[in-house]
Parts: sequence; C-alpha cells; structure tokens
Amino acid sequence: MADLPDFTAVRSAALELTRAVDDLRRSAGDSIEVRRLMVDAARISEDVDALVGGAPSGPPTDVQPIQIPDGDYPPEFWADASDEGVGRH
Repeated sequence: MADLPDFTAVRSAALELTRAVDDLRRSAGDSIEVRRLMVDAARISEDVDALVGGAPSGPPTDVQPIQIPDGDYPPEFWADASDEGVGRH
C-alpha cells in the first residue's frame, strides 16, 4: 500500500470527475464520446483505489473454473444453428 498524503483529495477529485461525466451524459446525451469518458472516469477511480490498496487488483480468487468437455457435442445441440459459411464444407 502506498503512503499518499493527498490520497483523500485524489479520491475526491476522481469521484467529482465521475459525477461531472454522469451529468454531461444526462445533458449531452449518450454518445460514444461520453461513453468513453465514463469508462475513463471509472478507470481513474479504480486505479486510485488499486494504487492505495482500496480495491483488490487482479481477478477475484473465489471464481471456480467451468469444465468444458473435450468430446463432440450431440447433433441435437446444433439442430437450430445456422451455417454461416465458416470453416470447411
């Protein structure tokens, strides 16, 4: 965990940025540029938390992997699928 004397100010500024971008979305509409700003503001908040140790970095540890069988799927599985012309014929 980093020792940052201005951490409270940085976290507050990141929260204020997130609120400002949300206000912009409400007034300017939901354009691709506003969506990108929303993602950027969220990432800044996440990075500030990760820098100081407020949020875990990396994948969650309680996720269980899903087993996928190696064999072929039964033909009924593909009954309602359409051929998009991909692969060998």
